[in-house]
Amino acid sequence: MASLKVDALRCITETDEVGSDDVYVITFRGNTTAPFASNVGVRGPGTLWTDFDSGNLESTDVTIATFRADAVYVVMLVERDNDRDISGDEVIGAWRSQLDAAWKLTMFSLLGANPAPASESQRAVAAQTIVNAMLGLASIYMEFPKGNDDVIDVPKRVRIAPGQLVKHEFYGDGGHYRIAFKVA
Repeated sequence: MASLKVDALRCITETDEVGSDDVYVITFRGNTTAPFASNVGVRGPGTLWTDFDSGNLESTDVTIATFRADAVYVVMLVERDNDRDISGDEVIGAWRSQLDAAWKLTMFSLLGANPAPASESQRAVAAQTIVNAMLGLASIYMEFPKGNDDVIDVPKRVRIAPGQLVKHEFYGDGGHYRIAFKVA
């Protein structure tokens, strides 16, 4: 079974935080065929993606989602301050249930009972809904009193097919990161 992977993560410029950066990614995957299943995964920092200084590169493959050709992927890059804010069954469960509800509501409103996969324009609308929902959840779970991590840029939709290498730039909190994605 194929997976969406981070092929490489490069810190172009570390954030304005004191000391080196520790980063993690939150990945949403939404299927565009009924019943519109979705999932949310969180990877990092752990043994990878820690102590980033400007110019550092980590090129270890990291699986972030199961790959489906008809799925929509949205990735958020986060700089960890103390403990990872998006962790534990309760918090990750809340992200999963909220994003799943937003996804299904959007997909049903776009497709109704049509079993066919969504068109590209419908996928773009649905992805933007997830971007907005992720930012809303971040404003709850990464702000006082629940947390203090920092979102680096808006979440990005990753459009990819097997054999491609897709790169996205993330700017925020004074930092600049580049992530290369692949399917393997």
